[in-house]
Amino acid sequence: MKAIVNGKIILPDSIVEGRALLFDEKIAGLSETVPEGAEIIDAKGRYVAPGLVDIHIHGYLGEDTSDGSVEGIRKMAEGIVKNGVTAWLPTTMTVSYDDLRRAFDAVRVLMDKKNNPKGAQIMGVHAEGPFINPSKKGAQAVEYIRPADAPFLIENSDVIRIVTIAPEMPGALDCIREVTEKTSILVSMGHTAANYETAKAGIEAGVRHATHLFNAMTPLNHRDPGVVGASLADDRVSTELIADTFHISPDLFGLVAKVKGDNLILITDCTRAGGLEDGE
Repeated sequence: MKAIVNGKIILPDSIVEGRALLFDEKIAGLSETVPEGAEIIDAKGRYVAPGLVDIHIHGYLGEDTSDGSVEGIRKMAEGIVKNGVTAWLPTTMTVSYDDLRRAFDAVRVLMDKKNNPKGAQIMGVHAEGPFINPSKKGAQAVEYIRPADAPFLIENSDVIRIVTIAPEMPGALDCIREVTEKTSILVSMGHTAANYETAKAGIEAGVRHATHLFNAMTPLNHRDPGVVGASLADDRVSTELIADTFHISPDLFGLVAKVKGDNLILITDCTRAGGLEDGE
């Protein structure tokens, strides 16, 4: 048994002081006293919060998921845990199938906790592409964009937790239906030029998530609400948001939070530059 003392413990509806947080493999509860023999961890007046979960992070400390390196992804896991991230989805870019398979294999190795004892727990992969729209590719490599491929996703469904797809591309709706029927993969719409009607068709086919809301998708317009409108209007769809005040105006944070509630998911979308010193 371990006990965190002298901390400001964040609960869903309050912040508690003057009590110890008891835990071993799981949280046992709060106590006014520390059990005899418990290992004491002094928070020194700092906050004690639940671990963060980042479902969209490409790289950190000079490493990138798409490099397909076990050691590189482990280094990322050990780096982000120091920021309070306790679980994450290493996220691939639009790269070749060979590179994707190498990345998936590396993640498979590290999903076993014994191969990643010190880092944030790896829950699987977020495959951001390659099934996207070239007109909304953003920083993705256009030469590796491919038509939606259900067999490829099903083949790797043991490791893929989220896949980003542009629903307007040829074959995408059929792929979404097959993948959602045959696997537990969460299909997200992103890097997409879909209009509102096509976005809604994607949701009816099985889309339940939106990749970095507002970024690389059709905007909210009063006559064509676009992918943004479809994502905000449908309670079945969870939405990512890069809340760094650069990708999205902070004036929108509260509005999106009011609309989506617990279906709003803050992400970093971090690249390999994360955690490094300032420089080029």
